[in-house]
Amino acid sequence: MSETQERKVTIDKTEYNFDELKQEQQILVEHIENCRRQKANIAFQMDRENVAEGAFAKMLTESFEEKEEVKEEKEKFKGSPKDA
Repeated sequence: MSETQERKVTIDKTEYNFDELKQEQQILVEHIENCRRQKANIAFQMDRENVAEGAFAKMLTESFEEKEEVKEEKEKFKGSPKDA
């Protein structure tokens, strides 16, 4: 006994059976649902890109710190007496 569940849509606080809507109404419901899915996907992508941007910015900042450390190390050796 498998029952197929009716697809319901709520419009202005009134529930409708999707299959009983006019074709134009069904298409509009599909468009709205697709827009919502796309918005959720874009929000996910934005979150991912924000994290990636932060990681790249951190890597850039750290690369300058590493350069400073190397420069400081070189300056230390300049001041020390050379082997004869």
